[in-house]
Amino acid sequence: MSMLNYLMGKLKNNLIQLISKFDVVEIVETLRENNNQMVPNDVKEGHFAVFSVNSQEEPMRFIVELYWLNDPSFLKLLKQTEDEYGYGQKGVLEVHCLAAELQKILKIKFVV
Repeated sequence: MSMLNYLMGKLKNNLIQLISKFDVVEIVETLRENNNQMVPNDVKEGHFAVFSVNSQEEPMRFIVELYWLNDPSFLKLLKQTEDEYGYGQKGVLEVHCLAAELQKILKIKFVV
């Protein structure tokens, strides 16, 4: 359980850095609310859910390891989403891109 708390703390810190121009108290309260919600069975410890959302296709759900929150390509995608749409959603993280674009970013680390 302490590993989960550590990882959630790391996730919280990275999100706060990413969206530092917003009210930190509101962000922390949202994270606390989300921590109290039931986590789906397919989201294992050390992972989080993210949806690719766009007007051309249905949203696609990805289960992503926490280390992607330190990946420059993934962070760039989050920043683009924040700049274009703001950061106001509650619950699962949404990035505004094609599913293929997110898949490409996530596969980059697996190509050797």
